[in-house]
Amino acid sequence: MEIKRFVLSNYQSNCYIVYQNKKAMIIDPGDQSEKIVEYINENNLEVVFIYATHGHVDHVAGIKYFKDLYQVKTYAPKKDEIWFTNPMYNRLGYDIPVDTYISEGVQLKLDDLIFDIYDTPGHSKGGTVIYNDKYKVCFSGDTLFRQTIGRTDLPFGNFEEIKQSILKMYDLFDDQVKLYPGHGISTTIGFEKVNNMYVKK
Repeated sequence: MEIKRFVLSNYQSNCYIVYQNKKAMIIDPGDQSEKIVEYINENNLEVVFIYATHGHVDHVAGIKYFKDLYQVKTYAPKKDEIWFTNPMYNRLGYDIPVDTYISEGVQLKLDDLIFDIYDTPGHSKGGTVIYNDKYKVCFSGDTLFRQTIGRTDLPFGNFEEIKQSILKMYDLFDDQVKLYPGHGISTTIGFEKVNNMYVKK
């Protein structure tokens, strides 16, 4: 499995291209990006689907562009549906095209890789993480970052919820699991258990 990170927009949000055997998914396209298109073309990748870890604009603003370009399905968390369907919340002036709303327990398949979805509310009501057990990698959206956590002062955010979500991640995932967050650099579960000032274990 290959992972390529792109930092997009003024929000400096991470978008990931994850691929194996030329099959790719786009995680959290927060903006339109020619650099992503160039990378996909240069590596002869076939985009299979788009996944949004949650509904905030800095993670979804590029969905329509890439969906139209590659004619693929978009998956997004059901509990964040208001952010995709209500322009007052997403501030984009249109409904973000989502084909299937999903929640914990759903698995997505990329080539022969299985990705498990886990609900991790707190930053948003529908926050999720997407995890592959074979390679021990987790795309943690805006739930857990290196030495910090997602903000909880936005609509439907809740500090106690995000704390419980992170403790859930500490229990679910081994210490060596690598986290690819929605902003900033990667980290590991083990490092955050010891060094995260907001939620330690």
